[in-house]
Amino acid sequence: MIKTILAIVEGPVRGGSFIDAVLGLADQRQAHMIFDVLTAAPMLSPNLAPFGTVYTLSSELRQLVRDHASSLRALLPPDSQAEIVSQCDDVGWIPGDVRASAPLADLVMIGPHETWSIDWLRRRTIETVLMASGTPLLLLPPGRSIRNVGHAVLGWKPGATAMRALQNLVRLAAPGARIDVVAIKHGLADQPETALEPVVALLHRHGFGVEGHALDRSGKAQDRLTSFALDRGADLLVVGGFAHSRMREILLGGVTRSLIDDPRLPVLMAH
Repeated sequence: MIKTILAIVEGPVRGGSFIDAVLGLADQRQAHMIFDVLTAAPMLSPNLAPFGTVYTLSSELRQLVRDHASSLRALLPPDSQAEIVSQCDDVGWIPGDVRASAPLADLVMIGPHETWSIDWLRRRTIETVLMASGTPLLLLPPGRSIRNVGHAVLGWKPGATAMRALQNLVRLAAPGARIDVVAIKHGLADQPETALEPVVALLHRHGFGVEGHALDRSGKAQDRLTSFALDRGADLLVVGGFAHSRMREILLGGVTRSLIDDPRLPVLMAH
């Protein structure tokens, strides 16, 4: 069950639609809501991150933290019981601060690029949460909410990260939800249909309506998964995060990194 949701936002907090989506899911799940507001010390330019921090008096930083927390409160209902915590540091240190603070939650949510002014900070925070927290991560694209998961697409490649993604989907999906399990063929000799059968059977035993699909790889795997999910009208795409090493994903690209940078529908990740 999802009973504590942590939303990580950058201050000053923008993107009221993302805040509304977070609160909507928390209300639907009757979950406690925690907002972690990240405040980067003033910089010469956001494009210089993780460098470019300008020396700022500690008193000014404390006021900045208060102002950013207030920008979030202005977007919350007057009777909101949401908990607000803050992280303030040089931009390069903030993802590590998030890892060190380790707020306990059943689900972490992070909004789209439009709700962040420092793209580097968003990406590194997502990567840090995925690799170090052990908590499933839900990414929302602009203008999308997710109060109920009645139809999900699970990207399947046998391994520990995919299994964790499956388990998180079972916790989040509505009873009796439709689930399409999708495997991408990587060559003529690849026969993913065999790997799909036990996954379909397992999800059937949870009471879901399940179909398995083996797709030919034409183009990038992340594009195939995303297009399939959008064509099927899915509420959610679920994948294992960083099944390869993070360095390999950075150097060569990969499903995780592409979905982090450009989610076109809500994406649930686990590592």
